[in-house]
Amino acid sequence: MTKIGFFSDVHGNLEALQAILKRLDNESCDLIVCLGDIVGYGANPVECLQIIREREIPCVMGNHDEYASSLLPDTFSHLRPEIIKSVEWTQQQLSLDDLRWLADQPMRLQLGENIFALHSSFASRRWAYCMDEATFAANFEKQPCQLAFCGHSHSPLIGLDMGEGKTPFVDFIRPCTLPADHKIMVNVGSVGQPRDRDPRACAIIYEWETRQLNIVREPYDVETAQNKIYMARLPDKFGLRLAMGK
Repeated sequence: MTKIGFFSDVHGNLEALQAILKRLDNESCDLIVCLGDIVGYGANPVECLQIIREREIPCVMGNHDEYASSLLPDTFSHLRPEIIKSVEWTQQQLSLDDLRWLADQPMRLQLGENIFALHSSFASRRWAYCMDEATFAANFEKQPCQLAFCGHSHSPLIGLDMGEGKTPFVDFIRPCTLPADHKIMVNVGSVGQPRDRDPRACAIIYEWETRQLNIVREPYDVETAQNKIYMARLPDKFGLRLAMGK
């Protein structure tokens, strides 16, 4: 049985990353894939990158990875002030080698004949979300494969394409067997900054042969992650929201 663990949106949260990787290892995943946004918001971007690089975990680029690895301010000048502060702080922490590594990550990974992984959406707009019926519909118009996995919205959701002119089926993820007769997008939620009101680190396990999908949630030391954010003088909001999962 081939198990693939998918996680996304670590956002510099070392405690959450360590907890979810331990859980995926204990679940005997044969492959672990990161769907982007390793950095941003949190206080340990260097350590999180180091773990992912040392373990040679396949990754795609996330929008915060792009912001941090770009030396052109126009790449992130449109963002809210607190996010710009986080991007600039993150850039100061990372080595040139780390920045180059982030910049070299692909936008998509093809994992099988008809399975892709990416950070956001196949929709035309850059860094579009998959978070409700309208955004899943925009994704399915462009999705080239039967099954795909994404992150970006920080909420674990599944969307099924119900056919031309029909509203996609969208729901929170629960254990299920994925059908083979619909296009499907699985949003794997967030490790380091969940926004579905469950503060535990989130990941997905997909069993290749049976098409079984499972969600895993793992508690971690939220207080330590919060205090690191405050000590780094990053916006308090980034720490406070960790305990609320929103």
